Amino acid sequence: MRFPPTFFAALLLSPVILFANANPVPQVPTRAEADAAISAEMQAREDREADRKAAIEAVPAFEEWEVDHGNRKTILRRVAPPARLPFADDRLENEGDSTAASEGPAWTEEEIAAWMAEQPVHRTLNLTATVYDQSFTEITWRDEDRQEWTILSNIDFRYLGGIGHFDDETHHWMTFLFVYEVDSEKQESIARRAAEEGFDYTPRTADHWLSIIPGDFLSSSEPEYIIIAEHEKAAIPQALYEELDALHRHYHAHEERLIAEYERNKVMNEARRAYLEANPPKPKDTVINFWRVR
Repeated sequence: MRFPPTFFAALLLSPVILFANANPVPQVPTRAEADAAISAEMQAREDREADRKAAIEAVPAFEEWEVDHGNRKTILRRVAPPARLPFADDRLENEGDSTAASEGPAWTEEEIAAWMAEQPVHRTLNLTATVYDQSFTEITWRDEDRQEWTILSNIDFRYLGGIGHFDDETHHWMTFLFVYEVDSEKQESIARRAAEEGFDYTPRTADHWLSIIPGDFLSSSEPEYIIIAEHEKAAIPQALYEELDALHRHYHAHEERLIAEYERNKVMNEARRAYLEANPPKPKDTVINFWRVR
């Protein structure tokens, strides 16, 4: 596919094998279901905190001190040293498990080398993206020298945003995707209001990109991206292709699940925000047990 002189396209048509991420597609709850789930979650947290506080206060104390912070207190209690350190039994059990596991035959250097060769290479994918009108995405990719490249993608990066990870046949990818959204109608409205107030505001809209992208770019059923270059023969880094190919193939293979996870998190976050607004956290006293270490 050819574009005007300063544009290059990379089309994701080759097959790829993706591992892990075989999670089932989550159910998107109704708002009522989300409200009930968040209420239960918060109540369980309250119960755990109350149980923990009661367990601390149940230990006999030689002395107590209170530090008044105005709306809450910190209570310091000197107690006898515990019969064993916290988690000591767990540590011993884990050491026992480790000892048992080590009783098997030792690996040879060849077996270790073969196992290491089979492990996926870890790579980090760090991008900034702007989604226009929930339709397509402008991506900023930076090389090791911090030189920036602009890429247009026909997938909605809202479903890929945040911190995550995925595996393909050669790499384990850690993703750090900072995603912003632009609503062209809202931007135009802001510009009109600014003009009425005598301010100069240039709206950020999709018009510039829509005027240069191919007509079938947004309607394609396959994930595609276009690399914007200053010169037709500009040396596009191989790492850019590797990272964008891997990310688009991952999206293509797991689109239904990624969208469902996004929609579920959106509903749950709205319910959590509403719960906290209706039930703002109240300051609580802190109880600390301490003992002399010999």
